[in-house]
Formats: sequence, structure tokens, C-alpha cells
Amino acid sequence: MTISKLLKTGALLLPFAFAGAAETAQAQVNLVYSTYVAQGSTSNRQYEVFLDELSARTNGFVKVKDKLYLSALMKAGDHLTGVGKRVADVGYFCTGYTPALLPLTSMAELPYVSDKGDAVSAALHEMYETNDALRREYHKQNVELVAFDAPSATIIGVNKEIKSAADLKGLKVRAYGDLGKIAGKAGGMIPVPMSTAEIYTSMQTGAIDGYIGIPLWMPGPENWLPLTKTLIAPAMGTYYTCGLVMNLDLYKGLPDNVKQEMAKMRREFPKKSIALVEEGDAATVKDAQAKGVKFYRFTPAEVDAWKKTTDYDALKAEWIKTRQARTDANVEEYLKQYQAILAKYVPQSNYEQRFPK
Repeated sequence: MTISKLLKTGALLLPFAFAGAAETAQAQVNLVYSTYVAQGSTSNRQYEVFLDELSARTNGFVKVKDKLYLSALMKAGDHLTGVGKRVADVGYFCTGYTPALLPLTSMAELPYVSDKGDAVSAALHEMYETNDALRREYHKQNVELVAFDAPSATIIGVNKEIKSAADLKGLKVRAYGDLGKIAGKAGGMIPVPMSTAEIYTSMQTGAIDGYIGIPLWMPGPENWLPLTKTLIAPAMGTYYTCGLVMNLDLYKGLPDNVKQEMAKMRREFPKKSIALVEEGDAATVKDAQAKGVKFYRFTPAEVDAWKKTTDYDALKAEWIKTRQARTDANVEEYLKQYQAILAKYVPQSNYEQRFPK
């Protein structure tokens, strides 16, 4: 059965006898959910499923009252702090928009580490439960981490046909942060910082020629494919840490059995998230093929050349140094712990970012 059918039939919802929900003296918790992505995107679908399941597992005690998409309530970079201020009760965030606030989380965005998004998600969840410094990062913003996405390896999409990595030189691409620096230094591209919500109009007007820092599943539902001529897999690994957060004051007021159920769902989430990623990847590939979009995958030599030009060891050291200035935690030790846990989950993953042959 496909994920789409599971969503329609409700088969993703696991049966659960929620002891105590009916007896609690608290009124029903009605949530306002906010995201800056489109309703049909994988980023949104996975969390609507999560919140629907949370409602089912708590016999309707926790329920979403309002859903706001496409930055209707807050801009992309405002979601983490906005939920902390309770502009929304729960909201979707991506670390790349507020890296200074989440220095430890952002270490999972280090390129060329892994393309197994479900392993990354599982490792981050374990770290959140066992590493006090990582939890404090979120609590400092007055939010509780509900779940981390299973990220997929970045792709590049551009409005010209690409037959080698060298063809990317000089193209203006949406990119932000350190990933943009790599695109510029290794690929000769011109990074232009902007949110994903601005990509369509910017490509339409010629402000940019394409995008990097995007998962394969995204160009389809965001309608970028009519403006895209080639999708490229640069083999840089996963590049984003995004997730769902809840206002911490609201979370603290929940009954213990609700909190325990949310913790169970967090640990189950990587497999559900990656299943939606796989479905979204396949849908974008099918749509791209129908529109005549070409596909290009970097050769091993091109991957090595990008890493060499970037000076990967120096890049890693700079990441640690930059983030160390933003936290009292030992970033180097944190990274070692994270990568050791990640190594435990990678062999359990069957995910592959599939391009047409």
C-alpha cells in the first residue's frame, strides 16, 4: 500500500488506548499549526500526519484547530522564535534560517557525511533524548522539539542543460549559509540567499538560474519544474535539519501520558518521514520526465574535485569553530557523539536518492 493510500485510509494511525485522557481535568488542547511550505509538500504532509496521529492516540485530547501554510502567519525564518512566543502553538522550522540559535543542531548539516536521511533523523532524536546541551538549545527558544525530518541529499536544479559539473559555473542559484559558500567556491556558482517561497518568482524573473539546498521531492509540488531544465545530484549528502516544534509552556502543561506518547511518536517518526520522502522523490522524478527535464549525476571524480576545492578538513574545522562561538557546549565532542550514533543507524537504512538511468 502506498503512503498516499495510507494517508487516505488512516492506516498510518497506530491503535492506542490512551489511558487517562478522558479523566484529565484539563480542557481539550486545540493547536494552531504554522508552516512556510506548500500544503502538498512532503515537509507539510509528514507533520499533518503526525498531528492527526497524535490526536488519534490521545482520543482527541490534542487536536489541530487551525492550519496555516505558505508563510500565511510567519515567514520562514520566524517560525522557531515565533512558536516560542506562541504566535503559533506548533510550527515547522529549518535550522538554516536561524543557524546562530541552533549551533549544535546545525552540525548535522555538515556536507559529505551521509545521504541516509532516516539515519540522520534517528540519530538526532537519540541525541535530543540523551544530550542536555542539545535540548537546552531548543528550551532557550522556549520550544520543545516534537520531531526531526528525515532529510534527503541536496539536489541542484537549473534552467539550462548540464552535461558536466563545469557547466554550472557562473549560474546564480538560490542558496544560503555554508552550502552557498561551497556552491561558490567549488562550483563557481553565484549563491543568492532567499527562502524557498521566493524561488519560483525569482526564476521566473531571471533573478536566479536555479537552486541548491533542495531535496528531490520539492521541485514537483512547488511548481519549479516548468522553469527547470536539469536536475543534478552532486552527492553532497544531507544538508538540512528541519522539524516540528511546540511552544514549551504549552508542552509543560500537557499531562505526562501525552508527553510520553509524543516521545514514542518521535522515535517512530524517521521511518514514516523517509517513506514520504521516497514517495515525494518518485513523484518529482515522474513529473520531471513528463516535462522533459534532464538528469545529471556527478561522477566520482567530480565529487572528489568539489571536496578538494572546498578543502573539506578546513571546512569541518571552520564549522566547529564558528559554532563553538555560539554555545557553551563542546562542539567537537558533540560532533563525535553524533557521528558515532549516526554510524549505528546508517546500516539500518535502505533509502537511496534515485535518478533515472
